Amino acid sequence: MSRLRRALTSLHCASVGGAVFSSKFSTLRSRGTTATSNAIVSLVTAASAGGGGSTSLEADLDRLDPPLSDTVVSDTLRALTERGVPACRFFAWLSRHRGISPTARDHNLLVENTGRLADYPAMARALARFSEKRLSLTEQAFGFLDPAGRSSSSGSSVDDMARATLRTLDGAGGPCRASGVFSVVKALASIGEFDAAMWVIEETARRASYYNVLMAAKCKAGDFQGARQLLDEMRKGSCDPNANSWNYLLGCLLKNGRATEACDLVEAMERSETDDIPNSLTYEILAYHACKAGKMDSARQILEQMFLEKLTPRITIHTAFVKCYFYTGRTEDACKYVRVMSTRDKHSVNRNYSLLAKLFRKSGKIVEAGGVLYELMKKGLRPDHSAYVRVAKDLHKMGRGDLAAELKTLYQRFIVQPVLER
Repeated sequence: MSRLRRALTSLHCASVGGAVFSSKFSTLRSRGTTATSNAIVSLVTAASAGGGGSTSLEADLDRLDPPLSDTVVSDTLRALTERGVPACRFFAWLSRHRGISPTARDHNLLVENTGRLADYPAMARALARFSEKRLSLTEQAFGFLDPAGRSSSSGSSVDDMARATLRTLDGAGGPCRASGVFSVVKALASIGEFDAAMWVIEETARRASYYNVLMAAKCKAGDFQGARQLLDEMRKGSCDPNANSWNYLLGCLLKNGRATEACDLVEAMERSETDDIPNSLTYEILAYHACKAGKMDSARQILEQMFLEKLTPRITIHTAFVKCYFYTGRTEDACKYVRVMSTRDKHSVNRNYSLLAKLFRKSGKIVEAGGVLYELMKKGLRPDHSAYVRVAKDLHKMGRGDLAAELKTLYQRFIVQPVLER
């Protein structure tokens, strides 16, 4: 097609207004979220490039009248960021659009878009919206700091972008600054930019939560020495490690089979003058790894110590015990454990019994699974709905409708009956 022909075609489209536009997207609503997102991205990209309709983006979007959803909006924002297209006008239009409001995730994606474009004035405006709505920034907002997601021609180093981002956060202030600094540290740690993350900490505040983000990343990478150095640095400075700081180190040691050093670390924790060190998570880490190693007696001793310290076990501890007993063939011990804990930790009774029933069912012991649910409901407690439904169906399939009927009778007690008006 010649340039003249294209120009005439464009002119014709503009003269007929919404007719051509409408026919182009007449099937949009029936083609799914991908088609909708692509259509919006095409309009915004064209407007950004200064092409046809660059001054009428909002009018074009109104004529398109896309079927919006959370998925469509987030997909659109991500696509615009990937293409290096500003999303601010689309976001402003979206904020005025009836029927859907930008979510906290969408606001974070907008910040990421401004950062990828190094448009810090636009980022400042986005942060102002954050503070106005009292939302929290997440690591997602600062994904643009990852060199893997930027073109080699961007010309900015991670350090430069971190500095510019921090200046913007400082200028914005408000409720989003604290969550923003934390999320910047987390984003930098996740891509291994520890020096940049340390610079942010030194420029803002030496908080245990900031250091813990770095420790978690180093422990995840198996760098115990680096994590220990961070702990020492905290202790030498004006920032005292908290329970999470110690727990990251403990988990790292146990995960890498360094039991002797883990024992030494626990002794150091017990000598701490802080009341919440060790805490319930410390015991959970120890109990979990003892269970994983098959040392159930040691795991039970750790659990007993928790009760002596008047700490409430989290459900994950009970899950570890039940699964370990069950998968090692000690099903009677698993049942006994669930019954004992029903009197010692009443907050976990429903979950423990339901888990045990699921394990029996998966192993093909359907009648035993039904017996577990029966025992739970006789205590006046409601089991997990999915566990009940699946066990009842399996009982019917194997010709034990009588047992399924008994379970149904008990379960119906937990169904709230509507009050009939007289």
